[in-house]
Amino acid sequence: MDVERDAVVTAQDKVVAVDGRVETQGDVTFEGSLTALEVSGVNGDLDIRGDLTIKDNIRLSDGSLHVSGSLSARDVDVDRHLEVSGNLKAEELEVGSRAEIHGSFKAESVEVGGSLEIHESADVAEVDVGGSVRIAKNVNCKSIDVGGSAVVGGGKVTDQIDVGGTFESTGPLEFNELDVGGSVDLKGDCHIVDCFCVKATLGKRIDVGGILRVTGNLKFENLDVGGKVDIDGNGEGEDIDIGGVLRVDGNLNLAGSLEVGGKCNVNQSLVAKRIEVGGSLEAQEIKVEDVEVGGSLVTVKGVRAESITIGDRGRARGPLFASNIRVGEKADVDALYGKSIVMEERSKAGVVRGETVRIEPGCRVLGEVLYSDSLDADEDVAFTVKPKKVDSLPPI
Repeated sequence: MDVERDAVVTAQDKVVAVDGRVETQGDVTFEGSLTALEVSGVNGDLDIRGDLTIKDNIRLSDGSLHVSGSLSARDVDVDRHLEVSGNLKAEELEVGSRAEIHGSFKAESVEVGGSLEIHESADVAEVDVGGSVRIAKNVNCKSIDVGGSAVVGGGKVTDQIDVGGTFESTGPLEFNELDVGGSVDLKGDCHIVDCFCVKATLGKRIDVGGILRVTGNLKFENLDVGGKVDIDGNGEGEDIDIGGVLRVDGNLNLAGSLEVGGKCNVNQSLVAKRIEVGGSLEAQEIKVEDVEVGGSLVTVKGVRAESITIGDRGRARGPLFASNIRVGEKADVDALYGKSIVMEERSKAGVVRGETVRIEPGCRVLGEVLYSDSLDADEDVAFTVKPKKVDSLPPI
């Protein structure tokens, strides 16, 4: 069927049925639905005021496609714009500029040069968009690759999300890898079945150049962010490496290490194998094997570890419990409880209890000093209370 420029084709029974191929030249309108084997158009827009059902391929060269109903085809290739008011189902979709689908979308792959907007859910194996993506409801994808910004309603991405600018998920999202050059905003929500539970955002590797914001809980393997991380719920994973600031409103539980260049604030408990913070660290309580803090360390219930190091001019508020404790020069700490304790020059402590204790010149201890093995203190150390050797230290 050949249709010339500016033609309007009216359906007899609401459907124009063509056994073979439909070819259009220039702008063409079908008043009703169209079914055919193939559609090929050049130098104009194709307007279908109904459903478009094509067994094979749709190819529009130097034109746009508008469908008032739903669209179904094997492959769809449109040079300019695509707009579908209903659902879209295809194996492959390729659009040069902008694609907008008001219904649900199902395909093996989609490639859009400009922007892609889907008002319902999307079930697509591979999404590749040069500009921006907005999917209002859940996604079910293998991979998402976007040059600019992307917004999804939650769902699952089995492989990788790669976004050059900003990424946002407005619902719980499960993914394997997330790599974003700018900022990330992940939102979870509550789900009630027979009991109350919180859905968490789940990811394996998260790599963000700027800012990561999570509303809800976050589960991951590796989290690497150059700037700031803000988690309104709990965090659970393997390793965290943050260049700037980390804030967790709930608990943070790590099987591996936590490294923060600036400030780390955990509102509840913090558990990790190793912690290294260049600036300040705050938590209700900390359980760790090895912790090193360059600035201030503030807890309510204290830090329990194998090894604790407070950097030069550092500050610790709350008790420190460890096998080995080292307090840097001119540092200020509250209470030390350990097997081996070293206070370097001109540091200050409130209470010191240890098996072997070494206190260097210029130090001050404001409270009691108890030791069960040995005390090596320089002669100019200032003790408010005379140190006392005991057979065994009081239980903690």
